[in-house]
Amino acid sequence: MRISIITINYNNIQGLKNTLSSVLEQDYNNIEYIVIDGGSTDGSKELLVAKANELHYWVSERDKGLYNAMNKGITQSTGDYLIFMNSGDVFFNKHVLSAIFVNRKYEADILYGNTVYKYGQKGILRFPQDLAVMQYELPFCHQSCFIKGKLMRNNFYDESYKLIADYAFFYHCWKENRKFQRINKIVAIYDTTGISSDDKRTWQIYEEGCKIQGRKPNKQEYKLKLWKNKFKKIVRDTVPSRLLDILMQRPQDSNRAISIDTIQQI
Repeated sequence: MRISIITINYNNIQGLKNTLSSVLEQDYNNIEYIVIDGGSTDGSKELLVAKANELHYWVSERDKGLYNAMNKGITQSTGDYLIFMNSGDVFFNKHVLSAIFVNRKYEADILYGNTVYKYGQKGILRFPQDLAVMQYELPFCHQSCFIKGKLMRNNFYDESYKLIADYAFFYHCWKENRKFQRINKIVAIYDTTGISSDDKRTWQIYEEGCKIQGRKPNKQEYKLKLWKNKFKKIVRDTVPSRLLDILMQRPQDSNRAISIDTIQQI
């Protein structure tokens, strides 16, 4: 089974180095690696030139945004399944793809697994939520899911959404009763660097979410959602993680903060 890995990068050479190393060290032998760079000026292009023989396709040119770049990568893909591993994101270890795909066949349109969210030198191990929450938000991390190549190549990301076109894609797959399958393995370490909590950005995400769900934005609902998120953060920061798991009936050690070095030894 061929796996297409697509990396999007723009002026993040250190993140790109980390991602390249992670992908190229995978011990699965049927990988198609595609890198779409947005015309970086920080040495990323030169790095890709040096690595050209190890890549199936790469380009460094200006694009029209993140999802335009992702669509470029999809166009070049030929894999049975594809996964996006953007600059800074890495696979959990070098055996991830082998553990999931060697001697295995899948019929599901979308496979999704567990994720470590990286915050500096700390990481939080997170498990996917129930798919029912797709009505409101994405229940798993994009970097920890594999999408059937044929499905993705026939349904590109809607570039009218600037921040959550990935959610729009998965939401419509869910509404169309596409087959989702959970894989109980840690797939990726997701780099949270650059994630902004800017009010303008969070409002835009909320607006786009309402449009995807066919609802009108409501400022009171938005403010309540912000308050709930702040309250949840306070609870997460004060209540022991294992007690939270019990109270919320989650798998043990979900949302547990541990060092990245410890995570790598799991």
